[in-house]
Amino acid sequence: MDDMVLIRQYFDVKDVKFGDKCCFSDGILTISEDELNEVAKDLFNAVKGFRLEITHPGENARIIHVLDTLASMVKLEGEGQQYSGFFGTPFTVGRGITNIFSGFSVMESAALPWDETNASSGLLYPRDAIIEIAGDYAQYTPFSEMHNLVIVYDLNEGKSAMEYDNDIRLIAIKISTYLAELTRTLKPDRTETFQTLQNNSSLPNVVLVWQCQNQGPYANTFLYGLPIYDIVPTILHPNEMLDGCIVSGNYVWPAFKVPTYLHVNHPILLDLYRRHGKDLWFKGIILCRSHNPSNWHKQRCASHCVKLAQILKADGLVMAWEGGGNACLDGMYTIQTAENHGIMASTITFEFGGKDGTEGVLLVDHFPEADAVCTGGSIEKPVYLKQVKRVVGGDTFRLNKESGGFFPPSNNELVLDNTTHLYLGGNQCGYSRIFAEAY
Repeated sequence: MDDMVLIRQYFDVKDVKFGDKCCFSDGILTISEDELNEVAKDLFNAVKGFRLEITHPGENARIIHVLDTLASMVKLEGEGQQYSGFFGTPFTVGRGITNIFSGFSVMESAALPWDETNASSGLLYPRDAIIEIAGDYAQYTPFSEMHNLVIVYDLNEGKSAMEYDNDIRLIAIKISTYLAELTRTLKPDRTETFQTLQNNSSLPNVVLVWQCQNQGPYANTFLYGLPIYDIVPTILHPNEMLDGCIVSGNYVWPAFKVPTYLHVNHPILLDLYRRHGKDLWFKGIILCRSHNPSNWHKQRCASHCVKLAQILKADGLVMAWEGGGNACLDGMYTIQTAENHGIMASTITFEFGGKDGTEGVLLVDHFPEADAVCTGGSIEKPVYLKQVKRVVGGDTFRLNKESGGFFPPSNNELVLDNTTHLYLGGNQCGYSRIFAEAY
């Protein structure tokens, strides 16, 4: 795969505003709601329609009912297309030229049904996800620092989870691609070339094992257009992820989820690429499913991951997973198996630490071989949201389904027991400004 060369052309978005026609000029992205409704209308089935809202960095605002968030990009050259597997043949991507907006996202917001027929299990229902644009909790997510186009969906009643999920995703991909097309003939602000060259034997070989959640509707991850439920661990070239081969469909645990935007701009992947050829040799991605249903399945997955790492002649392995306690076990089995086969492993994870970060068991399980753990801090500290001037997505929160539901006004102050409802409040893909410090 060393012949895979991807050139990204970045277009910096300085401001986003509404207008009569969609266009991009001098860093200003103009959005026409009528034009984008026309673009997406053929996809309306479970979705009745949508309205668009824009948020800006530092605004006294919050976004609620957040589902997925996408990077707006389009392939100009090379086989396949952005987000391959949706709207076209699932050719392998990662080569050629791709245009991508910087400082801008396309975000989905919808209050998906809570009824039992629209959830994979009692716990796997769409929990409310909250983004604070300003204030103490803005740093939990990169999207507080971006201009966000929020698609607020109006849903038809009586549709299935799969129908809602499908329509919402396709509409967002269609809109994000349509906007990126505005850059096709323009000169980029900067370019970046991604390529893994032939190995330098003097540097250690490192792989990233990326375990993604897949447990059914509202808790899926898509690889080239299909859920990864029965996937056997597989090798991906990093450029495939940068071109959008992985798309998120995970709405159940806002703190742990990884949106499509961060699959496409995976912080660990990008950091390994920056260090490639300098102090390590980045050998690729091993993609697998987290939340395997039993220890037998978890060990099977871990053994396959380590076998692939051995084929890639890895000296080191970075273990990263999406999800909570169940996924932690998947990661620990992989670390243990790697270390027992002579491959050094490290990981990054949130902690269960109670209100002060020191209570109880910090992880669901911890193997002694996991001796290089980077902490993202406790997810069990209380959250104190302040009153805001503006809320995008709805007038009320939707919280505490297990106890019958709690629906306070979404612009008011609110105390939460933990970070569960903060979008990306405890994810392990490497984006975080939260950490733990020993005293």
